[in-house]
Amino acid sequence: MRTLQQPRALETRERILSAAARLFALKGYHDTKLEEILRAAEVTTGAFFHHFHSKEDLGFAVIDRHMEKRAELVEQIERHMPPAGEDDPLAQVFRRLDALEKMVQQRAGRKGGCVIGNLSTSLSDTHDSFRKRLAACFDSMALEFEPHLKAAARKYCPTRRVDTRGLARYIVAIIEGSIMLARTFQDRRMVRRHFDHLKEHLRQQLEA
Repeated sequence: MRTLQQPRALETRERILSAAARLFALKGYHDTKLEEILRAAEVTTGAFFHHFHSKEDLGFAVIDRHMEKRAELVEQIERHMPPAGEDDPLAQVFRRLDALEKMVQQRAGRKGGCVIGNLSTSLSDTHDSFRKRLAACFDSMALEFEPHLKAAARKYCPTRRVDTRGLARYIVAIIEGSIMLARTFQDRRMVRRHFDHLKEHLRQQLEA
């Protein structure tokens, strides 16, 4: 990607990314044609290639943008939440789960699924570069939890080996699966119920 200097160039790039993210979430990567993205973003082919080398390059940028905005939104939500007790590592995990639940609620009116989940389902078996980038995204989500899980394991079950990396990935699986099921069944409360079950499972795993 070329270095951006002008506000107008930044605005054009953001329009392209926004249009692509929306279309990828609605139609998937393969079924979204580049011409559709250009039309939705109201940009020319020349403007597109000024910012991106290819549709693949755009796809990677959409993934990066999604992760950046996700982190910003979760941090914004957490700033308005009561702090978790520093002496309880699991409380830190639960606080992040509560913030993610609020994020899901705020996004409930959007059409289309999670662009990360959609791209993972459609591209991981056929496009190794996307598979690796998406795997890194899921591991980034897991790393939000792993330090607190390690601290909880040291505090509550110091003599027992706990696979905190696997447990962190399990948390991500529950989060992503709950979002998908809540959309499919059109039941927003499903996310909270699943997160409550997840919290109980974590207590059993780490406080026993």
